[in-house]
Amino acid sequence: MRDFNEQVKNRLMFYFAVVFFVFILLVLRLVWIQVINSAEYKHKALSQRVKEFVIDSERGMIYDNTGRKIAVSLPAKTVVALPDNIINPQKTASELDPLLDINYNTIYRRITSDAAAIFLQRKIEDELYQKIEAKNLKGITFTEESKRYYPEGELASHILGFTGIDNNGLNGLELSYNNQLSGKAGKMIVERDAEGKTIPNGIRETVPGRDGYNIYLTIDEVIQYMAEKELENAEEKFDFSGGSIIVMDSSNGDILAMANTPTFNPNEFGKYPDRNWRNRAINDVFEPGSTFKIITAASALEEGVITENDILTDPAHIYVAGEEINCWSRYGHGKQSFAEVIKNSCNPGFVEVGLKMNKETFYSYIKAFGFGEQTGIRLPAEARGIIPEYERIGLIELATFTFGHGLSVTPIQLAAAISAVANDGKLMRPRLVKKVDTGNSSENIINDPEVVRQVISKSTADKTKELLKQVVETGTGTQAAIEGYQIGGKTGTAKHYNEDIYDSSFIGIVEAAERDLVILTILYDIKGETYYGSQTAAPVFRNLTSNILNYLNVKPDTSKKNGYETNETELEVPNLIGKSFLKAESDLRDQGFNVKLIGDGELVRAQLPDPETLTNYNSTVWLFSNEQFKEELLLAVPDFRGMEAAAAVKLAKQKGLNVVLDGSGKVIGQSVYPGKRIKSSKKINLKLR
Repeated sequence: MRDFNEQVKNRLMFYFAVVFFVFILLVLRLVWIQVINSAEYKHKALSQRVKEFVIDSERGMIYDNTGRKIAVSLPAKTVVALPDNIINPQKTASELDPLLDINYNTIYRRITSDAAAIFLQRKIEDELYQKIEAKNLKGITFTEESKRYYPEGELASHILGFTGIDNNGLNGLELSYNNQLSGKAGKMIVERDAEGKTIPNGIRETVPGRDGYNIYLTIDEVIQYMAEKELENAEEKFDFSGGSIIVMDSSNGDILAMANTPTFNPNEFGKYPDRNWRNRAINDVFEPGSTFKIITAASALEEGVITENDILTDPAHIYVAGEEINCWSRYGHGKQSFAEVIKNSCNPGFVEVGLKMNKETFYSYIKAFGFGEQTGIRLPAEARGIIPEYERIGLIELATFTFGHGLSVTPIQLAAAISAVANDGKLMRPRLVKKVDTGNSSENIINDPEVVRQVISKSTADKTKELLKQVVETGTGTQAAIEGYQIGGKTGTAKHYNEDIYDSSFIGIVEAAERDLVILTILYDIKGETYYGSQTAAPVFRNLTSNILNYLNVKPDTSKKNGYETNETELEVPNLIGKSFLKAESDLRDQGFNVKLIGDGELVRAQLPDPETLTNYNSTVWLFSNEQFKEELLLAVPDFRGMEAAAAVKLAKQKGLNVVLDGSGKVIGQSVYPGKRIKSSKKINLKLR
């Protein structure tokens, strides 16, 4: 009996020890939960009762320069499935299958998932919303979101870009200004009971969001429409892969229009091929062809190696480093002033002028005009253009650069560079966005016009503009002329290598009241017999410019003469040998000559043309501090054939060449082939009969 009692007592003690141990564990656990780690469990308890709702911000609107809305945000319905509430998923899926952009299997899989709620299709059209709502499907509901909408459809689509389903910008200004346009989402915190009902006196907190900022552009919706319409019209007349038009206010860099074709509707961008999304005015490069001659002319005039009255010759070709460079004219233009070279768009003439500048000088002007670098217009994927590295440029490359071959530029680079000529020589940064409106005038982001650099002087810019006017008046750009308006410009035609395909262009400077507009038209990859810029791009320019001037209420003025007036006065070149550079230059300028100084010496040791030569007023006299500098110059040989002896001798002296006459009458042969470049000391034998 005693052993039994002892055994019971031991069991009781054991059970008591176990219970006591468990009790200690529970106490320690309670201390851990209630004291040591109480904050964490309070947070978990609260999170079970508190529901956080995201409050979407509204994306900012985009306006043109007159305040017209061209990108807005509208409410849109999103189809939501509540799987727990769907009684017959097969029937529901079959009802939605023909209406939604997803198939039956995908719908069924989603509406039978474990999720409390799931999106089926976001931001649907109102018509589709009405159809689905009319079916009154159990477990199918809607939530409201914000949807980007472009009221004018395709208008300015390449500038605006588009947004994705989550309202983030994917292209164009929507992408590059996404941070400003998208705003910041807010949230609402609400405390609920176990049944999901809001607790009347529970936690309720709102964290406000911020709507996106509105953006004001430089684009004029009407001018943009006109530009796009002209490209559309051109598609009906010519066979080409696409086109670009840029209208730029040269005084401040404002882009009034930037149109491209092919185009797309940003409201339905997914229905178009990717190539339609490309903003070719920004993203693509092309050989500018003869439009680049404006850069060559402005650079040479600024550098003082040429004036509009200097005499040049074109025997239909010129030889550079053994290569023949031809003129578009089969027979050439013969003797002509530089003003006529510009008017006639003569390649050999521009080569001769370009080679008067050394490589370093011409290359520096190409870079100064902004080629080979981004303009900073702030659109996605802006190309830099293709300018060969300085070390890889030889005489041939330098020669072809003068007429726009061998390098590639973007349309926006070309428009900005020619705007510098129109704007007193000041290169402006192209501007698309004027202002980002933050809702607080003191914090608004203002994009003021920005001068990048002074490229050429005002006098050179003015002279270049005058010379370009004659191109439109009587030269290769007559198809761009508009009666009563002052227009200067240049055509361009660049052939693709190894293909009968061309890029044709025209760029014009148009006087419009108190400002000059620069308008560039490009048609890419033209096929067929009609491909010259004068035949294709120039008429597009004329039609567009006429409409723009009418819209801006710029009245024609027939009292002004359009074009450069030549001064046919001839002057005799004085003898400057032995004079100081300073004195010689002063005397020459006083007499009506342009002067180019070569060398670092103080005295004139050689000159070109030689003394007593009769040449044009304001033509260039070269002064050398060392005779070797003159000897190193290579001079283009004219075609003397058919000229009277006196005329041939006079032309040779004006060019700085030595000729020896054999016989009398007219020249019937010459010992150096026309277009060759030789030293001034080499004699040219002329056979006369």
